[in-house]
Amino acid sequence: MSQEHKSLSPKIVEGVLKAGGWSPTEDDTMQRERLPHEFVKDLIQSYPSDKRSIGLLSLTLAAAKWGVEDDGSLPDDPADDAWRGPTRASGKHLMSYLVGGVGLPHLDVGPLAKFIDYLVEQHSYIGSASERDFMATLAEGLRHKKVYDQIKTDATFRKWMLQGLRRIEAQQWILEYWLTSFWEPAYNASGADIRLAMILARIWNTRKDLGEFAAEKARQAEPDQRVEAALHAYAFNPKGNPDYERRRWGWMRRPVVLLDKYWSAAP
Repeated sequence: MSQEHKSLSPKIVEGVLKAGGWSPTEDDTMQRERLPHEFVKDLIQSYPSDKRSIGLLSLTLAAAKWGVEDDGSLPDDPADDAWRGPTRASGKHLMSYLVGGVGLPHLDVGPLAKFIDYLVEQHSYIGSASERDFMATLAEGLRHKKVYDQIKTDATFRKWMLQGLRRIEAQQWILEYWLTSFWEPAYNASGADIRLAMILARIWNTRKDLGEFAAEKARQAEPDQRVEAALHAYAFNPKGNPDYERRRWGWMRRPVVLLDKYWSAAP
């Protein structure tokens, strides 16, 4: 995938935000999000002419555990949850900032620092000059071993995250950032194997080195076994917790199952 990319279309951004229950007055209370099946179908059938937007399925369905509205035509849910979306505690949400991380990908450490930089630069009106200085200091700390859990209860941090996530431009920034930082490297590492890329992007979301490890193991497998090889590498990596990671396999398979249903070019 080329390093140059087009921005997501307003229609796609609006589709994700609507499915996620976002509004300019929302707070971190969302749950049970589901993508419309027609929205999913459109993203899949736009591939390969649009190699970028389809990555949102890995973010929403696999990483965030969102569901899909079932019109009765969907295949069995590999997560064995009837294509339901997550509870507030079990998944990721557009307005997340109180628990787990910030925004839909649960930004933390370096990525969270970049989001703070963006807010301070582009949405400086959220707070005073002293607050902007404080947030810039937090961002610097996140680049040097500080983590979200150490700052998540700070009142100024919470104010900036809430007000930032209520801006549609900030929500789009997060989606674009995730696609550039996680989807594109995963797609490139997959060798344009779209099924494998769907899995690798979710793993990249956990750790870049783990995504690279899974990609290497998948490339050693036969083509029809690469998805399973990547999942196995994710769960049984040297630093892994197999019981914990294996519980995620069903959600990680969701985009692949839907790809097989809706992509007419699927072999």
